[in-house]
Amino acid sequence: MRIKLTFMVSMLLMSLMAMSQQKTYTKAELDASNIIRLCNSVIELSNKNRTSADNYKSMLSTAESNLSKLKRNPNVQPFFVNYKNFEACFGDQKEYAAAYKGAPEFAEKKEIANAITLADKNIANAVKWATAMSDYFSEKEYLTDTEFAKYPAMQDSLAFYFQKGYTGWSEASRLASKAGNDAELILLQKSKIAEFIIPMKSDLNALEAILELFNQEAIDSELVKAGISAASKSIAQNKDISTKDVKKLSDVYYKEVFQNFYRKSEEALKAMDALNLELETNPKSDRLNNLYSSAMSNYRGVVEAYNTFIGQ
Repeated sequence: MRIKLTFMVSMLLMSLMAMSQQKTYTKAELDASNIIRLCNSVIELSNKNRTSADNYKSMLSTAESNLSKLKRNPNVQPFFVNYKNFEACFGDQKEYAAAYKGAPEFAEKKEIANAITLADKNIANAVKWATAMSDYFSEKEYLTDTEFAKYPAMQDSLAFYFQKGYTGWSEASRLASKAGNDAELILLQKSKIAEFIIPMKSDLNALEAILELFNQEAIDSELVKAGISAASKSIAQNKDISTKDVKKLSDVYYKEVFQNFYRKSEEALKAMDALNLELETNPKSDRLNNLYSSAMSNYRGVVEAYNTFIGQ
């Protein structure tokens, strides 16, 4: 299972808002803001690049259809294998380059850069094989290829490099998410509603960490259970608004948003628990996609509540 980490796109806006509440900024706060800018750029690039999966599948489907038809009748006109849509997903990295240069050194910085460099190399190789596959049909190279012997190597090479590139961008996204979350907590310390936001952010991070476990090649159900158990205890404690000063909220409306955040968090945990149980008991179940969609839907609800709350 694969997920797209999208919630950090709003993190920089949130960080600048948190900093706007004060007139002077410490070096640590400025560094944190620059780290978040870099992490946002990585997540945005990763999300854009990972949308290539749909174009990749469409391109392969067209190629497979062509091959099937040509095996029956080599004189038919094959469809164009549109590698250009696939290639177009891997876009401009100007913001990432600028943000990387402006960010201070931090634990994950070099790892992020290495993951992106390797991912780009693999994707470049995937594009070359996609182009070769397209030419194979458009240039009618198949006419001189006995029994379509060259096609399997093109297909296997394209799949190999695409998967490696996709995995690399997933790793860059994971590293950026962790670093961005850590940096954001630094900025939240001076917020007038820090007693609300910091626990909320911590619980949001815990939910993300559980979802990341579902995003691994091999899902460790015991780790998922441990994550759910820890998050449940934290959420049960932090949702108690009676321990916080609601007068610090800009409007009584945000009390409801706070409560909604934790209501959605509990629903997300229940959905993740149900998904994990199904994976344990019936890993080939037809219900897995629906359960996964439910977990993601509830998680997005938590993110939306969080973003609304910090917008006050």
